[in-house]
Amino acid sequence: MVEYKLKNIGILEIHYHVKFLNTMIRICKTKETNVTIFTTQEIYNRLKINLVDTSKYTFIIKEEKESKNRFFRRVEKICNEKIDILFINTIQTTLLDIFYYIRFKPKSKMILTIHMTNHWLKAKYAFNKKKILRSIDVNICLFLIKTIILPKFNAINVIYKPTKKYIQNNLRYDKEIFTLPFNFYDEAKKTRQTTKDNKIRIVISGKIEEFRRDYNIALDTFEKLSKKYPDDIVLYLLGKPVGKYGNEIINRCKKLQKKGCNIIYPTDFVSEEEYNKTLKQSDILFSPLKIKKIIETGIEETYGTSEGSAIPFEAIQNQKPLIIPKDFQIIKEIKTQTLQYKTQKDLEKILTDLLKNKEKLEKLKLESIKNSKYFTLENLQKYFKDEILDKIEKL
Repeated sequence: MVEYKLKNIGILEIHYHVKFLNTMIRICKTKETNVTIFTTQEIYNRLKINLVDTSKYTFIIKEEKESKNRFFRRVEKICNEKIDILFINTIQTTLLDIFYYIRFKPKSKMILTIHMTNHWLKAKYAFNKKKILRSIDVNICLFLIKTIILPKFNAINVIYKPTKKYIQNNLRYDKEIFTLPFNFYDEAKKTRQTTKDNKIRIVISGKIEEFRRDYNIALDTFEKLSKKYPDDIVLYLLGKPVGKYGNEIINRCKKLQKKGCNIIYPTDFVSEEEYNKTLKQSDILFSPLKIKKIIETGIEETYGTSEGSAIPFEAIQNQKPLIIPKDFQIIKEIKTQTLQYKTQKDLEKILTDLLKNKEKLEKLKLESIKNSKYFTLENLQKYFKDEILDKIEKL
């Protein structure tokens, strides 16, 4: 009898994306694999909240007084000794981060997750007079990405299927592109939960930042509906306010509260426990995304195509209906639970219809339950085995 050799998978994350790291860990741990996670103590502490059994995995934690350079050398040594495939979840486009990947070249096959594809694969050098030092930093990084960093990787991963199509149709990348998503539906956990009163609870999740979401269209609509249906609608903002814009939105929420609007908002970081609890008890997830965003040196990204978003996967994970702008490209698997708007008038009409017709909301919830089955851990692990484990050695 031939003894089967388990594949050793490594995952490196030293910045953030804790939820995505949790997803990667769960998908990659199969009967055919061992999984080693290279990370920081802070990320590990946050990860433990949702990762039920940490004993199934090997953790290599950056020590408190250990320099990044020494940690990366340690990671490379371990990879050379035992890791077959190394996933790198986040590389920031700043020299403070890129520097450590210039010399980093383990013998393992490597797959990089790219979150902003234009930034990585299309970007041309640009200059911003207001941010001279940052422009220089970004342009040097873009040169290093094209000439040194990307060539080291055997493949890339993107979290959203339409992003893969966007790269294939619009950008130059001739290696393999995988699509391991941001999150999944965990059948072992009863993530779907709603309260039994007659209120519709709407959640906007994520940091309150000006370039990400248009909170004013949400608050304008909510203020109007609260006057007509004061006892029937509750709005939750579920994310830390960032900068001047974040504080302005919180101040507006305070004024709306004084007018009698039922609105719940944060003043600081929202804990994992509170975040998960609120999502479970909600009826609808709503994301007033600004579909196009321009980052520091004029590079434009489009949510739903060149850049994915966590919100469709939060709807999947929690089995909830989703409201999102019309221009966001929704994957076919969740179209029947998704409502889309173009203007504030559209948004007001959608929500009014749900407030008047609770049966419609219940139908959307049933569709959400049905659709989540496309993204079970079992299905994603099958994709991982068939599309990555069985192909990567040939790359």
